[in-house]
Amino acid sequence: MRRVGITGGIGSGKSEVTNLLRDKGYAVIDADEVSRESAAPGEPAMLRLKEEIGDEVFFADGSLDRQELARIIFSNPIALMTVNEIFHGDIKERLEAHILELERKGEETVFISAPLLFESGAEWMADEVWLVTAEEGKRLERVMERDGLTEAEVRARMENQMPEEEKRARADVVIENNGGLEELYSEVEKFL
Repeated sequence: MRRVGITGGIGSGKSEVTNLLRDKGYAVIDADEVSRESAAPGEPAMLRLKEEIGDEVFFADGSLDRQELARIIFSNPIALMTVNEIFHGDIKERLEAHILELERKGEETVFISAPLLFESGAEWMADEVWLVTAEEGKRLERVMERDGLTEAEVRARMENQMPEEEKRARADVVIENNGGLEELYSEVEKFL
């Protein structure tokens, strides 16, 4: 089975690419969705998070307050390292289980959407890596509009991701997403 990793910085357009791939009938595993499985109340990673970070990142019902966790980790590099250590291993195991299940079902190609593919050292899961990228100004604008964040908040998140130049150097395919959806879809079609 061919495994294609899809990655890119915040606001690059990874979700649009994976939506197109799903619409075309391809199997797509989204690491963000898998991370939500790992972050369900009562899961081992959540118990460790409570021990390491504390109760302030949880709602009364035991679910994760993602906004509060983001506020903490994007302002504290040690907290970010701790959270990554807690979740990355668990998420990798879950991703591999999903991939093996698709392989058993006879899928010929699977796309693995993982925003932190390089940062987490998970590129080993993919036979090739597609980077979705866009100019910094476009990315800032998209995330500010989408998430209602300030420019400073978006920049803090960008600073915690690998520089675009390094990602470009490590990717097998670079998909530029500086225009509209039609241009993006055309780029993806080239590589399919």
